[in-house]
Amino acid sequence: MTKLLLVLWAAPAAMALDACKGEVKIFQFPPAMMPHIDGKTEDWKIVGEKYTYRNGSLHGADCGHPRGIDPKDLDVSVKVGWVKGLNRLYFLYEAYDDYWDFKLYSDARPYQNDIFEISLDADLSGGPFIANPQIPDPVEGHLRFGGAHAQNYHIFTPPLHRQWCMVWGSNPWIAEFPWAHQAYDYKFKHGEGGKLVLEFWITPFDHAPNDGPERAVISKLVENQLIGLSWAVLDFDRGAKKAAGNCTLSSNPASVKDGSALCAARLMPIEESLLPAIEANFSFRVVDPARRLVYFKDESIGQITKWTWHFGDGTTSNERNPVHQYAKPSIKTNVLLEVEGPNGTSKFSRHWEVSVP
Repeated sequence: MTKLLLVLWAAPAAMALDACKGEVKIFQFPPAMMPHIDGKTEDWKIVGEKYTYRNGSLHGADCGHPRGIDPKDLDVSVKVGWVKGLNRLYFLYEAYDDYWDFKLYSDARPYQNDIFEISLDADLSGGPFIANPQIPDPVEGHLRFGGAHAQNYHIFTPPLHRQWCMVWGSNPWIAEFPWAHQAYDYKFKHGEGGKLVLEFWITPFDHAPNDGPERAVISKLVENQLIGLSWAVLDFDRGAKKAAGNCTLSSNPASVKDGSALCAARLMPIEESLLPAIEANFSFRVVDPARRLVYFKDESIGQITKWTWHFGDGTTSNERNPVHQYAKPSIKTNVLLEVEGPNGTSKFSRHWEVSVP
């Protein structure tokens, strides 16, 4: 048996984020059940209560804590999801408000509007991300720094004759397709009460410069990884009897502009109830082309008690994650993995993918 020291993939270490009581859980959608952005809630019924964040999760003096927000005034629900392989965060925001403020644009109030505000620092770079005290010129600081390493989205609820989202930064393109997408469902008018449904996804960036996506670096989302995340609800209630004010998920009000004040949010694995009882799968990596060494990684689902690998050259292995050396060049190789367990058997093969010179 050839011995080989392998460096396996691992999620990066995360800095301490303690602005929330416990981690925020981000639900993983199976690819076949990922949300369709249409302003409807059916796609989100599989997301359980432990992934749902309501009035009691919000902080701030304007929220009336410790008494809490009166749900007759404002009643919100937030769910966050992701899909492995897609570097997007999906949101479902549902809110009942007794007075929705989204009056037409005027010079006196150019952007006053009830708002759902997202702050995101996916690579945990931390620190301020709106203004940089090291850049004294405000214009230069805005263009070079504002929103570059972490992002803030002011999402109008609902928009009226304006963009759906005002980016607090110098990079408004991050709220445009194909970097974001949204849909609303509501029937009320300005000043009326009622329920709003907002469904959307956004793309997190390690670097999102002012001059557009060409130099941007998209954050890679990895299962069990921690990211920095918070949100706020801005309820103006102009003309109403009471305003709920500015309420944030993070207990630190600086979370709207400082990545170090965000909550720790974990990209969760798929819930077991949504997985098949047993399903074979694997990935591979050519770790030493000169010696024709290939590392095979088992990624099967379910309780597995036996693995049988067929490497396509007449040899087999019963190791879970074998390293196989091909004796001669092997092009367009067919590799098969068979797995067995208490819930049955499953097979998975890859054709013409494993190639060694």
